[in-house]
Amino acid sequence: MEARVTAALADCRRVLDRSGSTFSLAFRLLPRDQRDAMTAFYAFCREVDDAVDEAPDAASARVAIEEWRGRVAAIHGGARVHGGAPVHPVVAALAWGAARFGIRREHLDLVLDGVEADLRRDRYATFADLYDYCYRVASSVGLVCVTVLGDRSPEAFRYAELAGIGVQMTNVIRDVGEDAGRGRVYLPAEDMEAFGVAESDVLGRRYTPALQRLLRFEARRARAFHEMAAGALPPRSRGRLFFAEALRETYLALLDRIEVDGFPVLDRKVSLPAAARVRIALRRRLDPASWRGGAA
Repeated sequence: MEARVTAALADCRRVLDRSGSTFSLAFRLLPRDQRDAMTAFYAFCREVDDAVDEAPDAASARVAIEEWRGRVAAIHGGARVHGGAPVHPVVAALAWGAARFGIRREHLDLVLDGVEADLRRDRYATFADLYDYCYRVASSVGLVCVTVLGDRSPEAFRYAELAGIGVQMTNVIRDVGEDAGRGRVYLPAEDMEAFGVAESDVLGRRYTPALQRLLRFEARRARAFHEMAAGALPPRSRGRLFFAEALRETYLALLDRIEVDGFPVLDRKVSLPAAARVRIALRRRLDPASWRGGAA
């Protein structure tokens, strides 16, 4: 590995370490090359998110996204991103990971599409609309993950799609209050109408009986996708994809906690203790044949 890539990967590790991410614990269980590639991908996602979050306005954020689209195109277009003019360290590390593991351009572009979606809309009329958003922001991560882990089968890609929907639906439920504080409502409008939930109640963070019923419904929907993901994963792939399953099960455990606590998502952001995340990662690594679907 050339010195520039080694230095770039070290920069990416620092990004991961500073993040305090749920992912950092599970990363340590991966073989070195896979860990480095996933760390580079994580740093890419973090850099893209920060470029948008720290932009002074939407126009500047769109410019930042287009700059990253150009960098992704260079990685997959045969440009020499490791030589000549200085390049962004995350680009150098991600280029190495893409070459080493065959990470697809379209999966990286999906990440950018998901970030850009937040600039274009903050309401979703139907679950089909929300599904498309979840696919871009979360299934994309799963698709890169199973690729790096060495399973590019249709079954693995289907698993990644379903797991991503389950994970992001868990995030939607967890972040209802935080999103409302930003004027955003990710709960589908058709579901709110069906359960008699007024948008003003969500934005005002009023925990009505109707909103409680809606959140329980969305939690059941998230569980269904976790269950479908677990069912879509062939037994032969469970050992290879233990890392992906550890991440999915971490979010399923988070969903459990949100439900047990009574959906306090309007007042605080529920999290899973570090010790619980470690136990899940270690159990999945030591016994990949055991798995959880949607049943609590």
